Amino acid sequence: MPSRCGSTPSIGRSAGLLGLREGEELDIQQFAEQYRVRVRRDSCGDEVIPGKPRHTTRQEDRRHILQHSDDGNLFGVCLLLNSARAFGNAVRRLLPAGFISGQTGDAEGVLLFDPANPEQAKAAIREAGIRIRVPASPERLAQLRTARAMSSPPV
Repeated sequence: MPSRCGSTPSIGRSAGLLGLREGEELDIQQFAEQYRVRVRRDSCGDEVIPGKPRHTTRQEDRRHILQHSDDGNLFGVCLLLNSARAFGNAVRRLLPAGFISGQTGDAEGVLLFDPANPEQAKAAIREAGIRIRVPASPERLAQLRTARAMSSPPV
């Protein structure tokens, strides 16, 4: 299925890193598990991976990653920045990495990327300001269990 921008990057040699075979689709949940980020639903019910700023009430008012094509071959990073200069600098950093300009405004736009390409995925996460979840170590979990046991009254 051709994308809206005219060319569809296919999942190629980097698909093995995600555990996918050639031609297999990648959804936003698999992408989030691979890169340890959270998926939220926006006000329309679409799944997005929200980034900065974190104080907004609606998910779509933040910079975020979204699934652009239904076949999973194309994701988009939506950049909502405060100035045209900041947006231009972000675009200049992402276009040489292989991103495709989907929509472009003065200070906001959508850049499309191949989710199976680890360099593009990490660059999109970095530009959107998405927090990466760090799993707790077994030692830290044990510390939390003992602290909880000591702080809670006996039943």
